[in-house]
Amino acid sequence: MIYDQVLILCNGEPPGKELLFRHWNASDLQIAADGGANFLESHGLKPKIIIGDLDSLDDQIRSGVSPDSIVHVEEQQTNDADKAIRYCMEKGAKSVHLLGAAGKRLDQFLANLEVMHKYSSRLRIILWTETERMEFISGQWQESLEEGTVVSLLPLFGGAKGITTTGLTFPLHGQSLEPGGIPCGVSNKVNLSPVKIDVSEGKLLLVVNHHFAE
Repeated sequence: MIYDQVLILCNGEPPGKELLFRHWNASDLQIAADGGANFLESHGLKPKIIIGDLDSLDDQIRSGVSPDSIVHVEEQQTNDADKAIRYCMEKGAKSVHLLGAAGKRLDQFLANLEVMHKYSSRLRIILWTETERMEFISGQWQESLEEGTVVSLLPLFGGAKGITTTGLTFPLHGQSLEPGGIPCGVSNKVNLSPVKIDVSEGKLLLVVNHHFAE
C-alpha cells in the first residue's frame, strides 16, 4: 500500500486541537515518534505505528497497544523523527506532515530541520506549527496562496542559485540566496496567486504563515 498523506507526531511542543485533528483526519497513516504517543493518548487517539528508541514512551501506553504497532529502533545515531521518516519511505509514502517537531528544545527542532533537508529530495516533508508550515523546496514549486500571506525563503544548510519567483511582492529574477547574504528572503508577501518558485541549484526552506483558531 502506498500512503499519500502520512502524519508523524513528534515529542516536541504539542499541536493545538484544531491543527492535530485537521491532519489526523486527512492522513492515511498516523505515526507517533516515540513520546509523541503520550500526547495522542491524552486526546484518545491511537497511532497505527509507534516508532523510535522508545526511551520517552510511557510504559502504560506501551503495554496497552498491540506489539505489531510498535517498531523499536535501538540505534542512537539518528533521532526519532529520522527513524519515522525512514519508515515512511520504506512504505512508499508520498508526503509526510510533522506535528510536534518544533518547540521545547531548539536543538531538537534544528535537528528535525536537518532531517527534513536530508530526505526532501525523496519525498515531500512539511513541518507544521500553530503559525507556520515549512518545507525544503528545489526545482519548481507552485501553490495558490491567499493575497497578503507572509512567505519566507531561507538558504539553510547551504545556499541556492538561479531563484525566480512570481506572485511575491519582492520578486527574485535568477538570483542567489546565501546564508548571511543579500538579498534577504525573509517576510515577503503574496500579491498574486498562484505563487511560483523556481530553484536551479540547491534547496531553500520555504516558510508560509497561517493560523488555525482553536
